[in-house]
Amino acid sequence: MNLGLILFSQSLRARLAGKTVWLLAAFLPLLIWGAARLLPPQEVSTPVQVGVVLPEAGGEDFWQRLEKRSGLVVTFHRADRARAERQVAAGQWDCALVLPPDFETRLKQSSVEELFTLLIGPGSAVYPMVRETVSACVAEAISPGMAEDYLLDSGIADAGALDGLRPRLHEVLLDQDRVLVSMETADGRPLDPLVLADSGVSRLLTGLTAIVLLIWVILTAMDLGRWLDSPAVRRLVPLRGRVALLLPRLGAELLPIFCSGALALLAVENCCILALAPYLLFWGGVALVLALHRPLWISLPSLMPFVPVLGILLSPVLLDLSLIFPALGPLVRWNPLTLCLRACGGSWQDGLLLAGAGGAMLVLAALPDRIRT
Repeated sequence: MNLGLILFSQSLRARLAGKTVWLLAAFLPLLIWGAARLLPPQEVSTPVQVGVVLPEAGGEDFWQRLEKRSGLVVTFHRADRARAERQVAAGQWDCALVLPPDFETRLKQSSVEELFTLLIGPGSAVYPMVRETVSACVAEAISPGMAEDYLLDSGIADAGALDGLRPRLHEVLLDQDRVLVSMETADGRPLDPLVLADSGVSRLLTGLTAIVLLIWVILTAMDLGRWLDSPAVRRLVPLRGRVALLLPRLGAELLPIFCSGALALLAVENCCILALAPYLLFWGGVALVLALHRPLWISLPSLMPFVPVLGILLSPVLLDLSLIFPALGPLVRWNPLTLCLRACGGSWQDGLLLAGAGGAMLVLAALPDRIRT
């Protein structure tokens, strides 16, 4: 039998006989499935509840404008002041909007400074979005009056001609006459906000899986380095070469990692699990290079605490920092974690890039042994 196959089978049996690999293999799927239970995408479809306290007289037209904006993201509830305060304090509603008694008069006078009061509780999170929604409704209500003032002040129309123009100013435009903003994918398909929110949860779970796998591969690199530095293996190195001895053991180490990661990604919807293969091939090449150089794998324990932090910061797992700091754009775009996220999302080009880079490292690491022989 080929020596490589013998080393692979022996290494795999040794790994499977130990408890550590089983603990690590079970930890990752349990972690991701648990996180998926805590952050289920379907919970995004539960709208945020917001209360609205209207004045005793007036405010009906404004309430109708708010109702049109109720939907899958935010739902407005009409209530009195006491109920609104109770619901917000109990955390049943995110926040509540309170309109003043002279609301209609102030709208007619376009006096919008401190026009409404927003009640928020300790757990309120979306009140900035509610404030923007209410401001849009206020702007829609006072825009005809603002247009009338502009026509009079600019001299475009006088008071006599304004009566004929007023119906036009209050006319509701059809959709084809409006400026509509909608989200689409790169190929022109409509992108629903809930789908976008679901993709954020999937990206978080996939990124968490990739980071745990990276830590596992780093531990593997240290194990390979210690194994290569053992007296028995050093006696075999002149006969077979370091890379020829390390590759079977590396394959035996990566197989349980791949199986554990695949089980974990079953919790992620619309995820290409096979994208883990090029991702692990890349980090397997890195692990091989590290194991060949003793100063590198010895220093790995001191770098371990920084791996999760840098992985999250320099990839769009939680936030794409390149949107805030454009100078980080190339670093974030070509980060292996970013490439893995994109490959798991169906981008085969990024998967091929990871596989090509990993294969190149394996070839370059094997060249010294080939030259010697």
